[in-house]
Amino acid sequence: MTGPSWITGREGALCLERRTTMPNRRLPAAAAFFAAALTAFAVLLWGLQVTSGAAYYAKSQRSIAQVETVPAARGKLLDRNGTILAQDQVTWSAVLAEDVEDQVVRRLKTLCQEEDVAWEGTGPIAGVTPRLLARVKEEGLAGVSFTPAVQRVGSGTLAPHVLGRVGQMSPEEWEVYQDRGYAMDETVGKDGAEGAFESYLHGTPGQKVLETDKDGRITGETNAVQPQAGRDVTLTLDRDLQAAAETALAGFLDRHPQATGGALVALDVRDGGVLAMVSQPGYDAASFSADYAALSQDEAHPLMNRAVQGLYAPGSTFKLVTAAAALEEGFLTPETQILDTGRYTYYKSPQPQCWLYRQEGKTHGLETVSEAIADSCNIFFYDAGRRVGIDMLGQYARALGLGEKTGIELAGEQAGVVAGPEYTASVGGTWYEGSVLSAAIGQENNRFTPLQLAHMVATLVGGGDRWQVHLLQKVAGEAPREKVRLGKVNLSPGNVAAIKEGMLAVTQSGSLAAAFQSLPVQVGAKTGSAQVDGEETSNAVLVCFAPYEDPEIALAVVVEQGGSGSSLGTVAAQVIQAYVQ
Repeated sequence: MTGPSWITGREGALCLERRTTMPNRRLPAAAAFFAAALTAFAVLLWGLQVTSGAAYYAKSQRSIAQVETVPAARGKLLDRNGTILAQDQVTWSAVLAEDVEDQVVRRLKTLCQEEDVAWEGTGPIAGVTPRLLARVKEEGLAGVSFTPAVQRVGSGTLAPHVLGRVGQMSPEEWEVYQDRGYAMDETVGKDGAEGAFESYLHGTPGQKVLETDKDGRITGETNAVQPQAGRDVTLTLDRDLQAAAETALAGFLDRHPQATGGALVALDVRDGGVLAMVSQPGYDAASFSADYAALSQDEAHPLMNRAVQGLYAPGSTFKLVTAAAALEEGFLTPETQILDTGRYTYYKSPQPQCWLYRQEGKTHGLETVSEAIADSCNIFFYDAGRRVGIDMLGQYARALGLGEKTGIELAGEQAGVVAGPEYTASVGGTWYEGSVLSAAIGQENNRFTPLQLAHMVATLVGGGDRWQVHLLQKVAGEAPREKVRLGKVNLSPGNVAAIKEGMLAVTQSGSLAAAFQSLPVQVGAKTGSAQVDGEETSNAVLVCFAPYEDPEIALAVVVEQGGSGSSLGTVAAQVIQAYVQ
């Protein structure tokens, strides 16, 4: 047992008596402790409310907090060699508080003069340089606050259709981007590469907490969430080649005032990468917003990317497709000869003429496929096209990349049209058996983009591999993009060699010999002229590739109302020269 219950008798009585009569010494100590605590609390309360009350009140007024979004830097656009094509540029402005001290104003004015920043001593300061910003921060000038502004700086007039632009998102775009975590007021890529690679280039905004006083003046700043910059995107473009291509095409347009515009595309034969892409007339991306009203009303359509959106008859450049189909399907061999009779009389109607017979009353005589390509003999390709038939001709056109989207990342690419009964019927026309003749030389309803024409040549001379056309080469932090095969055309080396031989003759002894004779590499080419309804002057078309022995670059040039395709020889030669350099 425990406790007092087991104590009995006299000893127990004495124990109880002592317990009841002993004084409780703990009560005075507890009372003293509580009295001291109460006194301390009273003193503390007096200090908070009376002695330091004004100071704490002022501090509470300074501690009004607000959260602001910190924009993230957008990734750079780079060319294939690492040259910057577009990047963010931060500019700063400064404002002074209303109660800023006079000595601060005087010192700030002195610093502005020393750093060559224009400011008269009143109002906001625009164009604050990084050095001025640093010096003000170092000297701790009170009452001066800085505001950053991010501006996307591109390459001016260089490749505006390809690089694209950025801007505040529209309500329609917000419907898309809100699900990706974007704020409503964020800047996004609008078109071109800026729009195509938005998901890579766009960073993640951060947040900062600003402490302000009751008058809204900032008294403290804390970064709550650091912004994460977007990733750099490396394009397949070669900036120097792009500049050379733009100069070459602009020079032609200047020399031919009747021409209303044109496009040029250079592709890497080995993987489908875009080396250069030009659409003229163009615009200056830096002044796009200010110029938009005029640009949108311009009849020359400078906002349209003719390289991927313009549809043009290929003219005689389509004869390369007809040759490939006839050779591969066994209707011709490289040694087969067809007699140019001046007028093709297989059908009672139509009976079209060769261009040479129509212009000079002469004929090309007996010609092989290589000779017919070099001379662009219509009679040869009328007969070859008739033998192949329109269905098989269409199959080869599509297999070589015509009438099919190339897969390029740019928005708005047109698929084009391969001539045939189905399309003619869809537009309310009538297809005749003899319509295959004009289709075989690139007329009828054949309409393709300059990009598709370059793609066709790249596929043909690249051994039949049709690589997806692309602008993206690499995203920072990822492995380089792998090439993607869209299709494979079974072309025998002997047949390809026969076609290439004819294209080489065009630049060695044919209509382009003068333009290409000084180049350090041999080039294969084919020209075309396509009459446009209602226009006196034909569209000029040229396709080519280089080097001849081991093709690396395929080129297509189209100029609206440019006349003969052979007139584009200088343009193409300048681009090839820039490439080999």
